[in-house]
Amino acid sequence: MRTHLLPISALLFLSAPASAQLHAGEVPLGNSAVDVGIDLLLTETFTQAAAYFEIDCDDQPDIRAMLIHGAPFIDDPNIAMLHLLDDDLELCADLASFQRPKYYAFDQLLDCTGDFDWQSDSVNILGDFGSFQAIGPFTVDSMYVAYRRGTQVGWILLSFDLNAGLSARLKIHQVLPICPASTSIATHDAPATLSLFPNPSDGGAIHVECADALHSIELLDATGRLLARYNGTVRTIAAPEAVGAYLVRASYADGRRSITRLVRY
Repeated sequence: MRTHLLPISALLFLSAPASAQLHAGEVPLGNSAVDVGIDLLLTETFTQAAAYFEIDCDDQPDIRAMLIHGAPFIDDPNIAMLHLLDDDLELCADLASFQRPKYYAFDQLLDCTGDFDWQSDSVNILGDFGSFQAIGPFTVDSMYVAYRRGTQVGWILLSFDLNAGLSARLKIHQVLPICPASTSIATHDAPATLSLFPNPSDGGAIHVECADALHSIELLDATGRLLARYNGTVRTIAAPEAVGAYLVRASYADGRRSITRLVRY
């Protein structure tokens, strides 16, 4: 069995709570989607692989993605699964006995209503192929599943193909994490002692002026997506390539943070 732990928290999240009226693929202002990059591929029968990822910014794995390659030709199925490792996590799944998750297309409302409800089963079968009991789906291409903790909702973008000749594959592309409110921007915001010149920028180098010691400088787009991160000693950063409004977040050595607006024309 091959197991990998992905240190998602090595990326610094902007962590405003996700809305219950979230749409698939939506990244609320103040949050960031994370490229997970899990790609499990099995080509031999009677093998399995797993990878862990976290979704709440605490450096501990919360969900395990698992792929099983059986032997479909002798009624031993290929199976893709998600294991919820925390008791307070819930997945939007079918109320029927087979409890498959609800799959959402991009921009579809994560409503979890009708024949679906939030369920806290630790083992969730995404799909299967190759037995009399298998009910599918056996292939999903870049669809979203919804999860929640309390009132915070996030999504997981995934694909799998359990009938790809002699192989089986499961990919976890991206997740929208839910992080504790105590790590939100609003909690740590401070009056900015950082200034940028020139601002607005015409695309040339941008000079950073700050009298206080900095831990890091981050360039974000208008959705809160991280574009670049610099060490706190850097005092010249590259301007964004595209025209538009951006945010520069400074993390100070004493733990404070500030946000400065940057315009690129």
